[in-house]
Order: sequence, then structure tokens, then C-alpha cells
Amino acid sequence: MIQVLYLSYDGMTDPLGQSQVLPYLQGLSKLGYKISLISFEKPQRYEQNKSIIQRICDEGNIDWYPQTYTKRPPILSTVWDLRQMKKTAFSLHGKKQFQIVHARSYVAALIGRTLKKRLGVKFLFDIRGFWVDERVEGNIWNIKNPLFYFVYKFFKWKEVQLFSSADTTISLTEAAKEEIHSWDL
Repeated sequence: MIQVLYLSYDGMTDPLGQSQVLPYLQGLSKLGYKISLISFEKPQRYEQNKSIIQRICDEGNIDWYPQTYTKRPPILSTVWDLRQMKKTAFSLHGKKQFQIVHARSYVAALIGRTLKKRLGVKFLFDIRGFWVDERVEGNIWNIKNPLFYFVYKFFKWKEVQLFSSADTTISLTEAAKEEIHSWDL
């Protein structure tokens, strides 16, 4: 049985987790993969929906390790969450010896890449879009602010590393696939 660690900085109690991630993981489980799932849950949604998600995971033979998503202070909270994701992932790997880490989006991919580099786990980078650019284009990161400019530059630098070190990349669209293939990686 192939042990897979699925990392998501999004919560399974969020609508996308329920509509996209869990059905996908249930399908993999039926194919014989042993799935361990680390997700970051917003406290209010988690309290409202944790029993539903736990039941879905139990029925799908998915081991779920929900973590608390922190929102404030900006940036530092994400660094804190990444530290927690890394700690949990390494602890679980010690028990389960994952062969594959499937990282959904950029933040989770930072930890997926670390598992590959340090432990030799195959790294699957599942992009939902070009997250770094989406943050700027959506006015979430104002790069006129020096702090957000630094974060933007950091993730643009990491983006190249994530794509070049991934054993496999999943893209939602052919256009994104063509864009990635046009880069000099």
C-alpha cells in the first residue's frame, strides 16, 4: 500500500475542501492508496462541521489531522502555520513512511518540497493557479508596501524552486500548463 501525505492550507470544513479535495482523496483511497490529510481549519467552521468531515474521512479510510488556521497577524500567522504543518508532517512521516507528498497550492508545497529534499519523498505540486500573482492582482498584497513586496519576491523565488523540484505538477488548465512549460526551469 502506498502511503500518501496530502497537505492543504485550505480547510476541509471549507466548501472547496468538501466539494473538491475530499472526493478526490476518497477516490484515491478506493484505488488502494493510504491517505493522511493535514488541513488548516478556520475555528468557527471547524466547530460547525468537524463531525461531518470526520465521518467522511472515516468512511473514506482517510486519516485526518486538522490544524488550526491562524489569520493574525498577517504573514507571521502563515509562518506559524507553516511551522505547525512541517512539525506535523515530519512526525507523521516518522510513523507512516510516506512515499508521496501531494501539496495543494504554494504554501503547502513549501513543506512538500522540504519532505522531498530531506527525506526523499516524491513531491507532487498541485497548483490551483499562479497564487503569487493572484495575490497581487487581487489587491491582497500591495507590493508598494515593502513587507508585501518582500513576501512577493520571496514567493516568486520559491515558485521556480517548487516547479523545478516537483516530481509531478498538476495544473487546472492547459493554458497554465503551457505557461509553466514556457519557463526556463
